[in-house]
Amino acid sequence: MLNTNNYFSKAASINWDNLPEALAKGHKLVEGASQNNWAAYYSNENIKRVVDAFFQKLNEYLVKNPSSVTAVSKSLPSKTEKTAPKAAAPRATKQMNYQGLKVEIRPASKTSSKFIIWDILSEQKFANESFESVNEARKFINQNGMVLIRIIEQDKEVEYETEDVELIDTDVQFIKRYAAMHGKVKSQAQILTLLHSLQKAIIERRIGKDSPYAKEIDMMQKQLISCYEKMGDMAEIKIDSKNLKRYLEIAHSQEGMFSVALLKSYIALNGKRDVKDRSQRLFNRIKKAVEQGKITKSDKYADKLNEAYQTLKNYNDGDSAMLNINKAQLNGLMGILGENLFQKKSLNGYDDDNGMIVSSGELLAMDFQTIGLQGRYKELIGDPSVGFTAMVYGLPKSGKSTMCLDFANYLAANHGKVLYCAIEEGFGYTLKEKIERLKAHHSNLYITDRVPENLNDFNFVFIDSVSKAGMDVNDIDSLRKMHPEVSFIFIYHTTKEGKFKGVNEHAHEVDVIVQVEKGKATSTGRFNAGGSMEF
Repeated sequence: MLNTNNYFSKAASINWDNLPEALAKGHKLVEGASQNNWAAYYSNENIKRVVDAFFQKLNEYLVKNPSSVTAVSKSLPSKTEKTAPKAAAPRATKQMNYQGLKVEIRPASKTSSKFIIWDILSEQKFANESFESVNEARKFINQNGMVLIRIIEQDKEVEYETEDVELIDTDVQFIKRYAAMHGKVKSQAQILTLLHSLQKAIIERRIGKDSPYAKEIDMMQKQLISCYEKMGDMAEIKIDSKNLKRYLEIAHSQEGMFSVALLKSYIALNGKRDVKDRSQRLFNRIKKAVEQGKITKSDKYADKLNEAYQTLKNYNDGDSAMLNINKAQLNGLMGILGENLFQKKSLNGYDDDNGMIVSSGELLAMDFQTIGLQGRYKELIGDPSVGFTAMVYGLPKSGKSTMCLDFANYLAANHGKVLYCAIEEGFGYTLKEKIERLKAHHSNLYITDRVPENLNDFNFVFIDSVSKAGMDVNDIDSLRKMHPEVSFIFIYHTTKEGKFKGVNEHAHEVDVIVQVEKGKATSTGRFNAGGSMEF
């Protein structure tokens, strides 16, 4: 039987590429739960339940498929694998006997005027039939000798109180995703993906005990775990009516502002070449939104959107190949997307020409989101905030790239999408050898040989090296301002004296400084002074 003591030794013999997607995702969940000597597993009962259920399902699969593993499968106890739900019954014909089959008539969907017949015993739609009316469905039932148990009417349209917000709260986002699953057939992998994301958000304190929906989040988590433990390969998600009503109220309590969504699309075009088709589509979307009354002059960001509209028009009508947003306009937009979108709590301070002034008590009440680092990298640099910057420097061949590639792989496995800009080595043998040796081949880790213009899709970006990228302090400062939610790790080569061009200027622009020397890294910085790590 797999457990925390033997899992990784036995997992080493498993060919994960040949396993079902749900089991492969479960392996990633276990990797996260095992961090810091299985701290999350032993401290969180819900995580423990999910991991234990995964151990059992993996055991069952290996017994049924011994070719997937050699050493592990021989020692596993024999268990019966859960079977997937039965396939939908074929369409009724004169030769088929459906006498006595218990069914109900349901609306085909929330928005459809048609109806379907639902097989109560197998809990799925009967054949591939839809009917224009209840009477037509009832006639089909009678012709085939079925027993009609009930007729479910179309739900009445419910009006919700909705607040337009720049960014939907994390807890509301998860409840929206769960409520949307109701009545749909989902795979083990899909259930596990939602569970993994939810538990990661809880561990990283993006959802806390002080959440106004903490009770609903806890209930949702337990329901997902119970579903995962009992389901086969696929299952229909059913939420009881009382809980579903509450989840829908929460899900509709916040709606993302359409104007902010359009502005984010606008910023994504900045500095891009040959994007006139995308620019024209965005221009038309803004125009249509205004004409239909979806955005009015009273909108909080109407003036910003009007500026964007004019810039798009000039670009579409002009000869320039690149869309450039002027610096003043861009700074204003990044202020919206950087501050208003990502701060949950507002302050009662006031602004002056030098920035925000707040009381010490208000500062203590501020909520700053951290990455949630664990293990040896937390010991090295602490737990930095989202959007941190780091400088890693050392002599050539000191191990900088090796350590950073390993760090990138850790971040990809536990904290989000990572881009490693291997400008120094490029796509060559030495880079491939490092990736193979470090086993740094996670699906969230991407490699490039340059610094792309668009970095919005990534949570972390490594630039190896700054000198090869031809970057100076101003370039680094611009990157930070353009991507306030992206964490940057800059890698430098030093001389034998341990110096490089602009060392003092660069050091003042980052949050963390890491020196690498002969396989040992030491750090100073804002999150952990004097940390060290050997590799």
